Amino acid sequence: MFRMMLGIIFMIFLIAVVGNIVLDQFPSLVPLWEEFKMHITNLYEMSIVKYGTAATLMIIVAVVILVGSSNKKI
Repeated sequence: MFRMMLGIIFMIFLIAVVGNIVLDQFPSLVPLWEEFKMHITNLYEMSIVKYGTAATLMIIVAVVILVGSSNKKI
């Protein structure tokens, strides 16, 4: 359990570092990233208003589980 949590924290850190490097190397992507964040935040806030906090968090967890357990056949 501890090892899994440590792995999750490491992956979040790795994604943040890689994202920072990509945005530093390609500054033209910054407006696109800001617009993406705006849309995700807007979607999250609309979900909070419509379904409430607990249901929104369950939806987010369900989406993460679905993406994480998807079949990776190409």
